[in-house]
Amino acid sequence: MGADSNGPTVEELYGAWMSGRLSAEEEEALLDASLHPRGPEMLFDLVEGIGIGADDVVLDAGSRDGRHVIELVRRFGCRAVGIELVADNLDRAGPLLAEAGVEIAVRVALVRGDLTAMPFPDGAFDLVWNRDVMIHVPNLENGLSECRRVLRDGGRMVLFQMFATPWLSADDAARLWPPLAAVPRNADPAFFEAALAAAGWRVERVEHVRSEWREFAEESGPGTTSKQLLRAARLLREPVRYADAMGGVAYDGELANALWGVYQMIGKLAPRVYVLA
Repeated sequence: MGADSNGPTVEELYGAWMSGRLSAEEEEALLDASLHPRGPEMLFDLVEGIGIGADDVVLDAGSRDGRHVIELVRRFGCRAVGIELVADNLDRAGPLLAEAGVEIAVRVALVRGDLTAMPFPDGAFDLVWNRDVMIHVPNLENGLSECRRVLRDGGRMVLFQMFATPWLSADDAARLWPPLAAVPRNADPAFFEAALAAAGWRVERVEHVRSEWREFAEESGPGTTSKQLLRAARLLREPVRYADAMGGVAYDGELANALWGVYQMIGKLAPRVYVLA
C-alpha cells in the first residue's frame, strides 16, 4: 500500500511518525505554541506610523457601518468621512455614532455613494482607508484611481485586500465568490498589483497577513473561525433545513462567509495590507 503514490508507504509514515525526533509531548507543545500573530490592530498601527493627527481628514472608502471611521477619530483625533454604497449599512451606523458620543460624532460624516465616482474634490484627504472593499469593485482600476484623485499630494492609502492562493480550487471559488458579490479577478495578486500601477500608485509597504488575524481571534478569545467551521459543517450537512428557514440567497451567503474564514486559516485565501503612495 502506498507504492503507487508519491507519498510514503504506511510503514514509512507511521514508522517515521512514531519514532520521530520529538516525543509525543514535545510535538504537542511545539504545535500548540503560539506564533504570536498580529490582529487587525496592525492597521491602526500603520496609520499611526504615517502620522495622522487632529489636523488631518481621513476618508474611509467603503465605510460599511462606520465602525472604522469612528475608531480612526477616537484614536487620532482627526476628522473622517465615510462613503458607503449600501443604504442598510449606513442605517446601522446611527446607533454606533450615538454610542461613540457627541465629541466623536461631530468629527464624522457619512455619505452614500460609489467609491468609483466619489463626490469629493481632488486632494481632499490626507489618508484613504480601504478595508476589504476592492474585492467587490467591478472596475478595479477606476476605484483605485478615484482613491488616488481625492488624496492630497504626499498622502497615503492603507488598503486591506483578500487574495486567492493556488490552493483555492475552481470549485472552491465557485462556492465563494458569487454569493459574496466578489469579483474573482480582483483576488488575483498579479492583476491587483497591475491595477495599482495603472492607477498611479506606488507600493510603499506590503504586509502578508495570511492566517494571522484568524489565529489571533482564536488565541485571544472570540474563536471566530472555530464558529465559522462549525456553522459551515451544519450548513453543508442539512442544506435544505437552513435554505428553507433563511432563503436561498441568505443560505449561500452564510455558507460562503463561513468558508471565507476557514479558507484563510488553511491557506486557500491570504490577505495582504498595502501602504500606497
